[in-house]
Amino acid sequence: MEDVVIYGAGGLGCLVQDILRQEGRYRPVAYLDSNPSLHGRVVAELPVRGGLDQVADLLRSGICRAIVAVGDNAARVALAGELQARHMQLISAIHPLASLSPSAIVSEHVIIGPRATVCVHARIGPHSILSAGAIAEHDNFIGKGAFLEPAVRLAGNVTVEDFAAIGIGASVIPGRRVGRGARVAPGAVVIRDVPPSSIVGGVPATLQVQSPSRFVPAS
Repeated sequence: MEDVVIYGAGGLGCLVQDILRQEGRYRPVAYLDSNPSLHGRVVAELPVRGGLDQVADLLRSGICRAIVAVGDNAARVALAGELQARHMQLISAIHPLASLSPSAIVSEHVIIGPRATVCVHARIGPHSILSAGAIAEHDNFIGKGAFLEPAVRLAGNVTVEDFAAIGIGASVIPGRRVGRGARVAPGAVVIRDVPPSSIVGGVPATLQVQSPSRFVPAS
């Protein structure tokens, strides 16, 4: 079994630790975190070693694998890039009770929770999260750094662009597009395309906020 460090010592980090333990391929040995107040603490039986400054020491000790468990999409992708630049190998955490079609394409460094379903010909981009019970139906495209919270339901041919986030229990009807950096509020029902960098909510979902640079990196 290969040792791995989890970047992010919050609730999502604990969930990822649980997924990895149930998956049985990797052994979580420590957390890293950007919050100095957590450094030196023990979270879910694992020490919080520090932040990015600890990567060199981890590599010297033979720990060269990591996964980023940070809910903010832009921060998660940025931290993944920092770890790769420091020669860490990024891994995925896929719960053994998740269902992945053999025809689905799942990129590197993803988190897929229990009872999540990735259906035929769906494509899951790097650094994305599909939480417990989320459904990505046939021919879905989930972009880089996207986040599907628990019990999200995407019908067929839905596109979720890079850095978009869909709240717990929300649904999207067939063929709709959730734009780059957009956010769908919990419980919303999306029946129209969602503009980039916007927030929509309600049944049916309507535009709440639009800010071209609020949720996504400049590049």
